[in-house]
Amino acid sequence: MNQRERILAILVGGLFVLGLGQWGFTKYQTAIKQRRTQYENLQERQVQLAEQRNQGALADRQMGEYLVRSVSSDVERARSDYQSWLFDVIESHNLKDAKVDSGRTSSGDLYQQMTFLLTGRAEAPEIFAFMHEIQSKDYLHRIREFDLKPSKTDSGFTISMTIEVASLRNAPVDAKAPETNAWRVDPNTLAYSDPILNRNLFEPPNRAPSYDGSRTVEVTKGRSEAVSLVFKDAEQHRLSYELVDPPEVVSIDDRSGTLRVRSDELTEFDVTVRVTDHGYPKRTVEETLLVKVVDPPPPPPPEKPPLEFDDAKQTYLTGLVQGAEDWTAWMNVRTRGTTLKLRVGDEFEIGSVRGVVESIDADAVKIKIGDKTITLTSGGTLKSAVDSVE
Repeated sequence: MNQRERILAILVGGLFVLGLGQWGFTKYQTAIKQRRTQYENLQERQVQLAEQRNQGALADRQMGEYLVRSVSSDVERARSDYQSWLFDVIESHNLKDAKVDSGRTSSGDLYQQMTFLLTGRAEAPEIFAFMHEIQSKDYLHRIREFDLKPSKTDSGFTISMTIEVASLRNAPVDAKAPETNAWRVDPNTLAYSDPILNRNLFEPPNRAPSYDGSRTVEVTKGRSEAVSLVFKDAEQHRLSYELVDPPEVVSIDDRSGTLRVRSDELTEFDVTVRVTDHGYPKRTVEETLLVKVVDPPPPPPPEKPPLEFDDAKQTYLTGLVQGAEDWTAWMNVRTRGTTLKLRVGDEFEIGSVRGVVESIDADAVKIKIGDKTITLTSGGTLKSAVDSVE
């Protein structure tokens, strides 16, 4: 074998060894990967089995709780016991004309389900207290349907409800009533019923009254004055009024809302008025008003006594005399037996007429009375000229 052949043989042998090593390494990696996959699958299976064990334990515990809450596995006994308890609850909450009927019974693999139909009549607080006692009792039961309507013949509401009760087949025949309350229901009856009672189930929400008057009230010192307060209610319910910590000088009519104030001092103070409507549920609003006690207004000017006889009715224009520089109007007041000689600009008062001479010419005299001008001609009376322009 020459040198060239020897080199070629070495190269072929090296490639063979390299290929064999690569194949072995690949087999090793594949084996490691398979082992890792098997390990991960086993871990996942272990987690699944642990979860199944936990779920089983939870199911066992839950079933144990259900068994404690279940009525008797004997359906007839369960129906009798539950119906007897239901009548006790009805009596304790004063439901009138109450009636309980047994409905159909359905069966499953683990339980039997009984249905009860209940009707009656009561006031709203009694109805929801009754519902609270049913739902807080930790039986395996539920209210499937509930119908509430205003009574047409009596006060209060009529109710109709369907209750479903489960009887587990593994429950004891002599199962006792649960001694604990359902954790999902608030143990406080008021907390349970207040969100229901404080709303109107049959009308839009009741709105509070609103104030529509002035927030400043003026009254006169030393007088007892009445002020009508303007409160409006959107639903036009009857309103009741009261004062919050009022001063001694203030009172209010609880039905009409008339505010009465009497103070002998000049002062200012706040008055808070609380107004409640008679809707359902009732709504209340408070409004604070500023009351100012002021001096009485000055007395009006004295009125002129009525004239026994109006001299203007017997006042005639008897002459228009032209002088060197101006004209003169002669007005004869027959009731007085006098003649007034008036020039332009002269003021006069005759009976009910008070005026100023505005102008005089050969035909008439014009007289300014207030914002009006009358024209008096020869032979005419002053009163008739005034009446002609009014």
